[in-house]
Amino acid sequence: MSRRYLEVYSYQYSANYFSFAKDESDYMNKELRDTIKVSVVLDLKWVDMTSEF
Repeated sequence: MSRRYLEVYSYQYSANYFSFAKDESDYMNKELRDTIKVSVVLDLKWVDMTSEF
């Protein structure tokens, strides 16, 4: 993760879905997957409040 993102919560959601993955010869293989990784993140922004407006 980048330094400007803060991960608050992470979990795996159970669901069946198909995904395509490339092999060495750039051939797309169809795979059945059963979990989705989910992350809740905060995008942190720093603002210089010392300068006058």
